Parts: sequence; structure tokens; C-alpha cells
Amino acid sequence: MSRTKIMILVVALALVVGGALGYSQRSTNKTVPVGSLPEYFNFGNNYVFSIPGSYIVDSQSVLGAELVYSTPISAKTVEDVYSQNGMAIQAVDLSDHSAQAFKDYVNNKYVPQLKQSLSTEDIAVKFGKTNGNDNARITVKKDGGQIRFIYLRNGQHPTSLIAKSETDNFKVIEQTIKDVESSDLKNEAGTIKQTLQNSLQLAKSQKDQDLYNSGSPELRAQTTLPQLTAALNAAGTYLSQNITVSGGSYKSPEFSAALRFTPPGQNNAQPAIGAITLKKSDNQWKVEALSLPAPKQ
Repeated sequence: MSRTKIMILVVALALVVGGALGYSQRSTNKTVPVGSLPEYFNFGNNYVFSIPGSYIVDSQSVLGAELVYSTPISAKTVEDVYSQNGMAIQAVDLSDHSAQAFKDYVNNKYVPQLKQSLSTEDIAVKFGKTNGNDNARITVKKDGGQIRFIYLRNGQHPTSLIAKSETDNFKVIEQTIKDVESSDLKNEAGTIKQTLQNSLQLAKSQKDQDLYNSGSPELRAQTTLPQLTAALNAAGTYLSQNITVSGGSYKSPEFSAALRFTPPGQNNAQPAIGAITLKKSDNQWKVEALSLPAPKQ
């Protein structure tokens, strides 16, 4: 990630579904071992997965889900994302995590809903286990052609991974998606969330000196206090709005996340987008870079 000063900018990374703007952490184009890939950490549903090489994660276009796809992509609907080898990940509403409850959910609720929504009876289900968790692999065909491949994973935080077919990139996520409590982020998750919350509250409160002092050495080396003060003042309208952080990309020692700004009471409004990067320094997570929406002219 480039080391930019704290600044005001229009974030226009990845024009995606429905014309919304999405922020993403890009990975390299070459094929690399899974262990060296960046990971995405979903805050609300507490699951983690590796991001396939050359793919990005968009958590802004469809609330409650992540779209994972390779750019360039021209998509107006989620169906377009699937047709271009993209994927969607989201939590599964399953409170009983026993093997039998999971199987009953798949057979008696999930599959019937699929048949109805996709207008087909041609659905095959195979149950198995991955990393100790029950799972179901579901193949959906219509008029003789495959239209969906779905991986449902049980656990503390059940998830679904959906695509048109089970590609190699699909398998990267399928094999690495796990509950944050059993991931390499288990000891970092709470601290990352708390640091983000504290830093954004300082920004909202225009406490420029405190935010500057708590930042990483890289931030202070590239940004002066007057620059930070000017940036916070210019973005004051946005900082007074609701700020949502769905999750972010982790590759030690950095964590990067998109910031979604929406006016109070207008959660369906077109959001303004910003970004924040944390870096672990002296065994503490600190703000390394912050990007805020540009004020309207």
C-alpha cells in the first residue's frame, strides 16, 4: 500500500453493482501460496477468508455481504458478477450449530428457497467437513446448464459462499474461510476494532492533536499537524454523519478498511466513501493513513 499523507480525496475505487462506489484492497496479479495472501475480516459476522490473487473485496455495494471479483469488471447486478467469475459471501442465520440442525437447515429451508428463487428442481447437495466444520456443497442447474455453486459452512459464525461454478479462486476462499476465533486474527480482532472506533471518534470530535499523537511513526513522518487539522475541518460535514466499517483487509503488519459515510436516518442513501489504514507499531495498532471524502463544491 502506498504511504500517502492524510488528505481529502474523492475515493473512486472499483465502480461496481448498482453504480455504488466500493473500496478494496488489491492483491498481486501473480499466483501465490494461500499463506501469503491478504485476508478479509468481516467485523459484524466475525469470519475471515483469504483474498485470491488479483481479486478485490467490495463490502460497500451490497450491505450485509462481500462481493469478491477480479477487475476489470462491468457489472450492474450480482448475476453479472457471478457470470464474470465473481463470488458473494455472507452470514447464514443459523443459531443451532449442531451437525443435525445444519443438515436440517440445508435440506428443509435453504434448498427449498433456492428452488423457488431460481425456478429449478435440479439441485444436488453433498455434505462433508472442512477444518472440522460441517459443510454442504450445492450444485444448481437449470435447463441443463449450471447456474450456481454454493458452499455453506457451519461453525460459530456460519457462512455461505456463492458463485456460478467452483473455480480455483472459489476454492481458495472455500478452504480458508473460518471463524475469527480460530484464525490468526483471534488475538488481534478486538484490538483492531477498538483502535478503529477510538480513532474515528477522535476524528469526529475534531481532536486533531490526540489523533496525531496516537498515529503511527509513518503517519507523523508524512503528515503535519496543520495538514491533519485542515483535513478534519474540510471533512466536518461527513464526520458528523454515521460512519460504518464492515470489515477490512489484513496482511501483517497492516489492516485497511473502507469507511462508509451516510447521513443520519438515510441508510439507503448513496454513501460517501473513505478509507483508513492501521499499522502495528510497538505491539500496538495505530493509524497510518486516513482518506476522507471530498467536500461538495
